[in-house]
Order: sequence, then structure tokens, then C-alpha cells
Amino acid sequence: MITVTANAFHEKLHIEEDEIVLNGPPAFLSGYVFLSNNENETLFIRDLPVLKTAAAKGAAPMPEAIRFITSLLPGEQKKHRLRHQLPRTTPPGVYESVVNVGGKEKKLRLIVQQNIEIELNPTDLFFQGVKPGQKYSTLLSCSNIGNVAFAIPDIKHVTTLDADYLCRAASIAMRDKGSEGFNAMMDELTKNVYKDMAGWAVVDIEESGKVLQPGESIQLHFNITLPDNVDPKRDYQGNVRFWNKTISYSIKSHTVEQPKSK
Repeated sequence: MITVTANAFHEKLHIEEDEIVLNGPPAFLSGYVFLSNNENETLFIRDLPVLKTAAAKGAAPMPEAIRFITSLLPGEQKKHRLRHQLPRTTPPGVYESVVNVGGKEKKLRLIVQQNIEIELNPTDLFFQGVKPGQKYSTLLSCSNIGNVAFAIPDIKHVTTLDADYLCRAASIAMRDKGSEGFNAMMDELTKNVYKDMAGWAVVDIEESGKVLQPGESIQLHFNITLPDNVDPKRDYQGNVRFWNKTISYSIKSHTVEQPKSK
């Protein structure tokens, strides 16, 4: 077996294409090539060298080698999927260089797509003490790990739900209207849900509208205010959509006093 690397034996491998194209977001570039082994020995292909030529275009940090990790039997041909990673914050664009394979120079083109990606922590929030119109506050950490600018969204309001509203509405409907049939029971269920449902909870992120550049992080002041028609004896919960993340919140109906330190 011959091991093909960026430093040795890459002239023994043949690639049909004149140009290798990898496309996708920076961390997940991929493409296909047709490989063939014209040697009498099995080839294990680890990687191929990328040449630093004056013809290279774009500001992306070009790799020193393109990794393959595959093998070819003598005379074998096959389609192989290539994958490559660039830093997540690599700007969108087309980046070009050259790969040396089979004694020939093949064009290498990396097409980097726009990628909006953030990290948000925490995404599960817990508060205590349900009061009509009560405001709850905490800090969230947000990082832009994509390759384009990200604006902190302006969230206005969200649904807040009594944790037991559906179970309670269904059990009352079945007890009161179950004997009258399915439609009557469902009508009663709908009425019970409507009667028990609280109004909108107001969400305010003080930094909304601020733009994070790729690689930047920020602490967000997250505030949520309960509607005036909540029941202090019930627990409430809900979800807040923050771009493609979901922030879940739960509010316990009573506050547990912490023991005093001696």
C-alpha cells in the first residue's frame, strides 16, 4: 500500500476534474471529485498539498492541504466527497488556489456562503413568585459565531401559559360535557382554555438593535413582564424565539425563603 500525503506520492493519484469546488458555510465546505488509481498498488489517500501561488484569490486562510481519508484499489475509480473547514468567521466570498495532484496543478475554489450563527446562554430561565404585572430580569450571554453581522432582535411580547391549563381545561370539559359527545366536550374545552389563558407577557431586551460583528460577544439584559390577569397561585411558563434559538422560561408561584447564614 502507498500512502498519499501532501508531502509524498500525490503524483500517483488521478483526479478527473480540472477544478475542485467546495461550497458551503465556512465550517462545512464540501464537494465531490472523481478519483482513479492507475497504479498496481493500493493507494491510501490522506491529503493533497495546496500551493501558495501568486494566482490565489481572496483573503481566506487557505489550507496547506486538503484532507481525503480514503483508499483506492489498483485500477479503481470512485466518486469521493471532500469536506473542509475554515474558521467560522471567514467572510462570504470565493477563494481560489491550486492543488497539486497527479503531477498536475488543479484549480481549487472555495465558495463560502453567508452563515448567521449565534451562541446564546442560558436558554432555560427560572424565576420565583408570580404577581400580576411583575417584571423579572436576568443576564444572557450572546456570541456571534457566524461570518456576517447579527442584529440583536427586538422582541415585543410572547404567550405565557399556566403550566396546568390544558390538563385542567380538558378534565373539566370531560366531566361537564363528556356525556353529550365529542363535539360538546371539545367546545367546552375551547371555552375553558380561553377563560384560563393569560394575556401577553412583554419581553424587553435592552440591547435590541445592537449589531454584533463576527466574533463579538455581548451580555444581554433580558426582562419579561407578566400580564395583569395571571393567578398568583399558579405556575407559568412559555417560550421566546430569539432568531433560531428558543429561550424557555418558568415562573414558580411561590418564593422559598433562603435560610439565613449564621
